[in-house]
Amino acid sequence: MSSALLRVAYAYDRLRAHPPEVAGQIATAMASAVHPKGEEPVFLELGVGTGRIALPLIARGYRYIALDADAAMLEVFRQKIAGVDRKVQVVQADARAIPLPDESVHGVIVVHLWHLVPDWPKVLAEAIRVLKPGGALLEGWDQAEESPEWTLQERWRAFAAEEGFPVERGLHAKRLKEVAEALRRLGLKPRTREVARWREERTPREALEALSERLYSFTQGLPEPVHARVMERLWAWAEAELGDLDRPFPVEKRFLLRVSRLG
Repeated sequence: MSSALLRVAYAYDRLRAHPPEVAGQIATAMASAVHPKGEEPVFLELGVGTGRIALPLIARGYRYIALDADAAMLEVFRQKIAGVDRKVQVVQADARAIPLPDESVHGVIVVHLWHLVPDWPKVLAEAIRVLKPGGALLEGWDQAEESPEWTLQERWRAFAAEEGFPVERGLHAKRLKEVAEALRRLGLKPRTREVARWREERTPREALEALSERLYSFTQGLPEPVHARVMERLWAWAEAELGDLDRPFPVEKRFLLRVSRLG
């Protein structure tokens, strides 16, 4: 495992982590959405990453299958569950071909994944295949209000376009809508609710570093020399327009959970 890949995994972990009380609220909402009849509930998470969704559920003693294709993310996750992994199965695999039998889990968790997979209908079909009757597909995502962080991301995108590399954003929201339509065509009734709301503080420097390290999926397509030029311009713009890059600003966030239950 290269140190560069692990560094990115740890940086992603810092950027995406939920406050403890929020993580607990999310875990409670997901656990309450699963109602096995006379069986111990089993969760499968597709794209477990470094475990921000998984860890609170594992700590509550649930059986958990953690699947991801990224070896670096799984390495960080394994370190976190050392000593509490008795009921955890870690699987490095492609979510388009889940190595589990039909009707084998009670809940399939998908958080911030649809826009990252090249064939989401296949992933959705696999998720439904492994769900037991009465099981639930649990889709979750963070939603943030506009902030200086958003302004920096949009400025990054503007500079990339000026370099001849237009970057589309909003794919995650588009995918969520497409998946909802697919679920309804299957006769399911996806229901969405807010399960947590909180405020974080971040500095412009932290937001710039996240962009520099390409921790957002929309930054991945730029060639490295172009990305370097864009970041050089963005740092200069931020210093001129924002002043103190270490002065924190608030970010209002909420977590939404969409539950679709098999009949």
